[in-house]
Amino acid sequence: MAPMTVRPAIAADRAWILPLSARLHAFGPPTFRPRDRMDAAVAAWIDEALQSRGENRIVLVAEDEERRPAGFIYVHEAADFFTGETHGHVSDVVVAAGAEGGGVGRTLMAAGEEWSRARGHRLLTLNVFEKNVRARTLYEKLGFESDTSKMVKVLRR
Repeated sequence: MAPMTVRPAIAADRAWILPLSARLHAFGPPTFRPRDRMDAAVAAWIDEALQSRGENRIVLVAEDEERRPAGFIYVHEAADFFTGETHGHVSDVVVAAGAEGGGVGRTLMAAGEEWSRARGHRLLTLNVFEKNVRARTLYEKLGFESDTSKMVKVLRR
């Protein structure tokens, strides 16, 4: 694993973070979800996070030893539906294509955990598409386990 630095995102990072966010759907999302709309929705969500600095959310950037962007993670606070308990939630974690397999995802997830732990959260949650096997495998290796499963039935086309 090459040395990496993780830091809070700055305004200049927007130029590479928003286009990179489309990699979230590179695994091939469900056929009933138009990829272009998914990409646009995620980019808008991340853009909002980048523009609104707050203590309950953060976008962190991983850079390699030459200060090239290797990926990012967006973590925010959320409330558990059942208990109301505040916890950390990994909204998005994306690794640049050339940086895959180098520990960037693991490093970003550790930074997200650290951010959540520093706020006193007992839980860190995330959502992952069922067919995104690479991401699911990483999350399981990091100690995540299934909680609920969202199921979808297409009623019309």
